[in-house]
Amino acid sequence: MEIKNRKLFKELVKKLTLELLDEESLEEITTTGNVAGYSTPFAFSSKEDEKKKKKRFKKSTGFTFVKEAIDDKDLKQITKLIRNVVGDIFRDIWLKRNAWK
Repeated sequence: MEIKNRKLFKELVKKLTLELLDEESLEEITTTGNVAGYSTPFAFSSKEDEKKKKKRFKKSTGFTFVKEAIDDKDLKQITKLIRNVVGDIFRDIWLKRNAWK
């Protein structure tokens, strides 16, 4: 079966999944695969720990937090820059596509 579009891909995945489920009876499945846990010290910290986190960040990196907001003008400029860069990447890929064959 040749995959030409998203619909055909989804159909193929469903078909293969159903075949696997018919062959084997699955009672339980896990996707964690023996994950050791979180290695971030403040992953589930409260607001009270915020000062400690900022102090530790400043001590370890030498940087400080800046209270500066991004307004709509900045977001439009950032979006425009990202679009230009991504457009250039696609253009380069399009131009170099024959070299990859």
